[in-house]
Amino acid sequence: MILVIANPKAGYLKTRNSSGSLAEIHRILGNAGHVALTQNAAELEQALLSYKDAPPSVIVPFGGDGTVSAVLGAAAKVWGDHAIPAIFPLHAGTMNMIAWDVYPKTAPLKALRWLVEHQADTHLHSSPRYPIKTSSAQYGFVFGFGVTVNFMHAYYSMGSGPIAATKLLAKIAWGIIRRSPFVENLFSTVKGQQARDNATPQRFAWQACLALSIQCLPLRFRVSTSGGNKAKQDMCLIAGVPNKLPLVLNLIRIWFGAMPRSIGVERSTVAKIEFQFDSPTAWQLDGDVHAPLSSIQISSAPAVQFVAME
Repeated sequence: MILVIANPKAGYLKTRNSSGSLAEIHRILGNAGHVALTQNAAELEQALLSYKDAPPSVIVPFGGDGTVSAVLGAAAKVWGDHAIPAIFPLHAGTMNMIAWDVYPKTAPLKALRWLVEHQADTHLHSSPRYPIKTSSAQYGFVFGFGVTVNFMHAYYSMGSGPIAATKLLAKIAWGIIRRSPFVENLFSTVKGQQARDNATPQRFAWQACLALSIQCLPLRFRVSTSGGNKAKQDMCLIAGVPNKLPLVLNLIRIWFGAMPRSIGVERSTVAKIEFQFDSPTAWQLDGDVHAPLSSIQISSAPAVQFVAME
């Protein structure tokens, strides 16, 4: 049984005729599944609870990265993070980093139609992904603070979507060359202590921190050593004080997955890391910026199967 989780007031459904789109979703599903309409975390968890004793074979979060993350968090509460049903992500959000990690861009309704046609196939292809879990039991695939949070604030102020992200990236590159105040504020330093995999805590003073368990950032920057067909339990951690001009000069190489030493950041793998900040620090998970905290721990959660179109 397929369970579609849909919020008629968000994402894909918000920008279209939601009643017409929902009718089409019902038509495509037929007797193959159900649709649960939810508008907040409480409604989402309640919807999944009604399937606790008979879990769906596949959950389809009808939205983007935030919807997938919300579904994972609610599903972990209902079934435990070792028994989350398979997930079929859609390209129905703004950036769709998670869907891109699983299969190429496909129209959401077309992808759903494919799933319905193939759900009974015993060879339905799925592969594991390892969500990042925070100490407050939130789930996602891209965590960060420092410039990554400042980037998101600037990004949302310019709109959203790939065009806004491209314009902002160009503005940052030009600002680095001109040494503009905008860039200096963007690359502010965060200080504190970090302890990796239960090791002795160490001081840090970073301008950038990014932990990923998928392969690509928005605009398809292949910065991670995990994700895609190389998904593995450990997170990819990228952190340090970037050398701004080499960063700009190496953007193409970074897009293809290289991380030259001249950039000034470390790329490593870690299963768990705890941060104690000198002052409360804002952080982001899958592009959603969260209120400042004095401390936070992130760890690699158990594998969740993600269905991919073939």
